[in-house]
Amino acid sequence: MKIAVLGGGTAGFIAAAHMTRYFPKAELWHIYDSRIPTIGVGEGTTPRFPLWLDEVTGIGPDELRARCGATVKLGSHYEGWGSHSTDFVNRFQPPRLFGYHFDAGRVTGIISDHVRAKQLDARVVSLEALPGGVTIGFEDGSQLDCDYVLDARGFPAGAWTQAPEDPEIIRMDWIPTGRAMVRRLPPSTETSMSRLVARPHGWIFQIPLRDWTSCGYVFNPSLSSDEDVLADFDVFLKEEQVEPTEIRVRVSFPNFMRRNWFDGRIFTIGNAASFVEPLEATAIGATIMQVRIAQRWMTDHHPQSAPDVGAVEHANRTMRSYVLRNSLFITWHYARGSRWDSPFWNLASRSLERARGHDYLAGHMNAMTDFLDVGRDLPGTEIGTCTEQEKWEREILPKLTKFIPFGNFSELNFAQVGHGIGYYSANKMSVGDSANG
Repeated sequence: MKIAVLGGGTAGFIAAAHMTRYFPKAELWHIYDSRIPTIGVGEGTTPRFPLWLDEVTGIGPDELRARCGATVKLGSHYEGWGSHSTDFVNRFQPPRLFGYHFDAGRVTGIISDHVRAKQLDARVVSLEALPGGVTIGFEDGSQLDCDYVLDARGFPAGAWTQAPEDPEIIRMDWIPTGRAMVRRLPPSTETSMSRLVARPHGWIFQIPLRDWTSCGYVFNPSLSSDEDVLADFDVFLKEEQVEPTEIRVRVSFPNFMRRNWFDGRIFTIGNAASFVEPLEATAIGATIMQVRIAQRWMTDHHPQSAPDVGAVEHANRTMRSYVLRNSLFITWHYARGSRWDSPFWNLASRSLERARGHDYLAGHMNAMTDFLDVGRDLPGTEIGTCTEQEKWEREILPKLTKFIPFGNFSELNFAQVGHGIGYYSANKMSVGDSANG
């Protein structure tokens, strides 16, 4: 079997390491264009990444901290969100689970040690799926034939709002952000939580690594200019008694997903397949889910067999559901506004109303209603402060009634966020057919 992974970012190296681990006898190519820069910022993950990293590389938290200054993440700490403008925590559940904070560039270097592939530094200009495989076309006119391709070459042109409409792209207009400015600050004494602070133009994240803190301001560029956001960014840092530093990264991002990320030969993964704003750090988890589906497909289907159309659609439907449900859970965070009465928060608090206008979200909105109802009856604060696994199994586990997630999130996440933003206190009755505050 001949497999090619395209892309030199985090998703590309995750895919290459995964294929190395599960198909050691395959002819594996890792192809990327070194002329395309990667964005090196601090990043948070969900528990999917530590579980994957240990499974594929054997690397645990102590080694990752020693080699690249990563820290263990237990969840996210929200400040100023919701109608009560109080702080709350969305802790990973159960307490034994954890994610990471890390420098994406340095972690990619560590993952690369576990890739066994033919490396090719070249620009891919075409992919053609054929009945018996895929033909990769390069800038110099040469070609490479493979059985399967995992394409992690970043955002597609059609994902951006200024591009012509692409019927294969779902643009998530219900997500209220699309740009971030990032600084590097001194290290923090508290490293177990990502910090998410509501501000007039959006929200500020702080990702605490061992040696420094990644701090970014996420906002809507249609509502606020870089200059206005930078001015408030400086105000925030002065309130924190931190000297403002230069902006290291200014980056725009589309909130989107491909309707079909897999055609039977080409798996489109990472930011090439979807992206949802970084509030709940779901990007790497989506990539891991994609490479696992690819692994199962390659295991179950002979490379020369014709793709099963029904099975291909099932794979596409699975990822559509996962990403869209993640986007709705994230959008719900904004439903009760924040301590700021501003154009951004006025728009953001109506985000779920915009989602309701898309017919393809109706089934997911109905499923979300069930999770909202269940979360109401769970003790959000108690869940967020429970740090002992035995206590969790004794006091929290018996309260659970749903044992399947909504995208990446469980009823426990709904309880923590719903009570935290004041959603349930504002909606005294059963949620019924309403998912808005």
